[in-house]
Amino acid sequence: AVGLAAGSVERWLIQLHSELTLFDHRNTGLEKNLTGTPFVNIEMVDTESLTSELAANIQDFLSDKRKALSDIVYHLETATTTYLWNEDLNLNTTHPLLMKDLDPTNATHCLTPDTRLGVPTRRNVSGIHLPLEVYEGYPQILNGVQWSSTVDQKFQDNAEADPSLMWQYFAAQTGFMRVYPATSWYVPPNLIDLYDARLRQWYVQGSVPPKDMIILMDRSGSVHGQTFAIMKWAVKTLIDTLGENDFVNVAAFNSTTEWVNNCNYCEINRTNEDDGDGKRNGLCSQPLVQAATSNKKLLYNAIDALEDGGMASYSNALTFAYNAFKQFEGTREEGEGANCIKTIMLFSDGGTEWPEKVVKTFRSDNYTKSVRIFTFAVGPHPIPTAVLKQMACSTGGKYAVITTRSSVRTKIQESYNSLLSPAPAVSGSQPYQYTTVYSSAVTEELTLSITQPVYNNSDYLNTSYLVGVAGVDVPLRSLRDLTPYQSLDPNAYTFLLNHNGFLVLHPSLKKQLSYFSGSPHIDLVDVEEDTPKMHDIRTSMIDRRHDTVNVTRGWLRVDDHHWLANSNVQISFTAIPKTRYSVGVVTVRNDELGELVVRDQDTSMMTPLNFSTMLIAPWPYCPHRHPPSDPSELTRLMEDIWKKEQGCRNSLVEGLLWSQSWTDDLFESWRNNLPQDVIGRAVFTRFGLTRFYPGSQRESVEKWRDPWKNTALRRGGVTRGLSVIPHTDGAFISTPVFVKKSGREALAAVVGVNVTSRRLREDLRKHLAFFDLDKYVVLLVDDGGFIVSATSTELHGLKLQGEFIGELEYPLIDTLVNLGVYGQETFIDVQALCPVGQEYTVSAGCRPPSLLTLFITFIKNMVGCVQYYTCLIYSFMLAVIMPGVDGWTEWGMTQMGGLEACQMEHTIYHFDDNDNKREIMAGSLACNNHTVEFAVKRLPSINAALVWLEISVVTDGGCGVLSSLPGVVPRRVNTIDPCGYKGRYRRRPPTCLVSNITVGELGCSRSSGSVCSSLTLTLIMFISSVGINKYHSS
Repeated sequence: AVGLAAGSVERWLIQLHSELTLFDHRNTGLEKNLTGTPFVNIEMVDTESLTSELAANIQDFLSDKRKALSDIVYHLETATTTYLWNEDLNLNTTHPLLMKDLDPTNATHCLTPDTRLGVPTRRNVSGIHLPLEVYEGYPQILNGVQWSSTVDQKFQDNAEADPSLMWQYFAAQTGFMRVYPATSWYVPPNLIDLYDARLRQWYVQGSVPPKDMIILMDRSGSVHGQTFAIMKWAVKTLIDTLGENDFVNVAAFNSTTEWVNNCNYCEINRTNEDDGDGKRNGLCSQPLVQAATSNKKLLYNAIDALEDGGMASYSNALTFAYNAFKQFEGTREEGEGANCIKTIMLFSDGGTEWPEKVVKTFRSDNYTKSVRIFTFAVGPHPIPTAVLKQMACSTGGKYAVITTRSSVRTKIQESYNSLLSPAPAVSGSQPYQYTTVYSSAVTEELTLSITQPVYNNSDYLNTSYLVGVAGVDVPLRSLRDLTPYQSLDPNAYTFLLNHNGFLVLHPSLKKQLSYFSGSPHIDLVDVEEDTPKMHDIRTSMIDRRHDTVNVTRGWLRVDDHHWLANSNVQISFTAIPKTRYSVGVVTVRNDELGELVVRDQDTSMMTPLNFSTMLIAPWPYCPHRHPPSDPSELTRLMEDIWKKEQGCRNSLVEGLLWSQSWTDDLFESWRNNLPQDVIGRAVFTRFGLTRFYPGSQRESVEKWRDPWKNTALRRGGVTRGLSVIPHTDGAFISTPVFVKKSGREALAAVVGVNVTSRRLREDLRKHLAFFDLDKYVVLLVDDGGFIVSATSTELHGLKLQGEFIGELEYPLIDTLVNLGVYGQETFIDVQALCPVGQEYTVSAGCRPPSLLTLFITFIKNMVGCVQYYTCLIYSFMLAVIMPGVDGWTEWGMTQMGGLEACQMEHTIYHFDDNDNKREIMAGSLACNNHTVEFAVKRLPSINAALVWLEISVVTDGGCGVLSSLPGVVPRRVNTIDPCGYKGRYRRRPPTCLVSNITVGELGCSRSSGSVCSSLTLTLIMFISSVGINKYHSS
């Protein structure tokens, strides 16, 4: 029947397309021709010049931030030379302003709204944050707060000199952090404040040079239970402090040693062992891997899976680690490794084997003589640890004791930060450190930081030492505001890349779970197509080249479920001087489209807008007045725009005013005519003005107020035809508005109507009245496979409006993919958030030691115990009173709101761009015990197709055959490749400043605390064991 009616169907399709187009124009009221307006010109976009100008603007912007930071550092270092230590300070005399005590709802705290920073602040003073385990009454804290307090004036001077400057701060080695301006410290719901600035990557990166690190974990039988649980937690905490410039791997040892993920290099890079150049031939073992977030998660998983057993051999473990360094030195590719500091971090519960021969042998080797060993005695077990201390002291490392979970973070931080702090530069100026993107602890928005170390330059000291790190925040929105919005169409965008190939700015970067999350480390090819061409562009940007490249990409992403095929784009990129960043500008290639340039708008005759039926894009029209949702603030912004206040961006302001002028008549016609079956109308302009009617449509259009996130605008700029965008209540039908002049044209807006599903269904049935609709159901589906309308409201109990056709109980999408009507693509979202899928558990409880072992250990440790009791008691009390917190909270995998970081697999369906697929195609679907006829025809110039589906032969249960293809609902990736390390081309930082502290200066002269800790714990356990034995014997 379908074949015989082909001619009639084709004629009907043309009629339907025409009717839909007329319907759209009739209901939007768009009849005005905008061509030839005298104050509107169309100029071609020079992408190369645009990119160079953007790079210069970013350079100037960051230069101002670097100057402010230098002033802060100079002031703080000067303050260290004049301050005199005061033992008499106390909380009553110092009065530190603790941010945790500030309450925005309390008027006496003097916090006022700050539209620029987004939270209430006090601009006359900075606030203090302290980690949970640091007491504000400690003398070193009180003195630190006192000597650094004078920096408040410098903070204020900087803010006045540069109004675009955001948060300024200084974090001290002792634990306190000073933040300007003062604000209330945010703690995620249902969690305690575990923030410690010294463990954040911006602090570690600013205070510790890049490291090649091998972590050795003792997994012998003696670490069973609580000790092993504490050790795993400590190792993961250590790994979390590492950043993108560090390289790391973890090995576990007993009598033998192996990597926790026992992969080889070939598996990691998916290559053959002999790659042809002989460099890797025969040496296909696992190298150190970059400490990027994805690699660290693989290490976390492997650490959690470790089991204990056997006897420990320090000699075997150290030999393994030293040889790994030698092998890595001889086989690494360009850019691999930190090539600065080499460390071995050894975690054990103690032992008596002294691997002196191994240490001496490798200390005399040129490749390994600079390796420092840091040792951690883990757990409450009173096993001898003198050997661990000797290993650290003899190699320039440091020895630390971790007895409880509550002491992990402090001990990890103290163990190596002070020793590995870079020496002050000879020139007196430290290089600036630029971080990748992370979530701000104050506002939780995506931010990057510029930091510098601060040194104590007191005259009475022979050697300067690190007192902390100063920094300034640069929120991504500040960089995004530098984008030339007026010159880029809605499908264009800008991005920033650093020397590791990680994105600093990109439309696809997502907000993270919480500020506990570390830098996401999203690579360029994680969000763009992973093709050789994109890898070449990535390499060129890392190498700081300047170029413009034409790229034919497979797809242009319109929204989460819709891609347009075969997008030709142009990518211009260049390096940003005096930074490690390169900037890129991506535009869709079209020789006919240009940039709208509007000049000299007359505002005297303009009438004020009705703010209840308008929205403004979140663009920087005027300085420090981001378009808010609050009507009073919006009024002030529009007043500045109408007056064309100095400082406002003229190109954006003129375009916005012109958008208002030509939409006035259109909007008035809407107010006078609203058919019953029209939900609403809207016009989205190129310059960020959105007007809609009625006002009840605000919530539905709010998500599209930014032209770069507007599905209708993005479609209109590429397809140029009518678009249908379905939803559960109907569909939004839009058409683009182009301005033509001098043989060129530019997109000005899209105008659309939101139609009810009932109106769509009635019109569709009217045009198909000559069909037997009792025999067929006809579906109007869009280019993503979603139902725009149908001749029936339901099919076998499934509501059809807005549904994906793969959910029907028919193998329809399978057949359409096989016919080539739809293509299918799959991609992985590495920034996804998923419901918590599993519980994390720790090992079994500890095994009680024998009384004889306790007694012998007690006698051996009866040496040199004079102090340390105060710290021990405080640590013990903290462990007792501290609320229970899941270990994952410590390193950026916090479970908040029932969510956790994960990867999600997405499947996208799209129209094939082949014109041959536009013809009528018909066939049959194989159901249970019968077949069903179908036919499909794409509409000529609309992003939709008609599908006829026979239903008369189908029982109430439907076809009985479901689609075998994946649906459009994202699916969690549960299978993780343990060897899925990512290693791509990178360049190392240009400098490596190594500590000027010599071997033995730190870490080995402060042993009494460790001895006393071991002795006290031994005594406590001895008494407890005696009591337990007496109890059981009675």
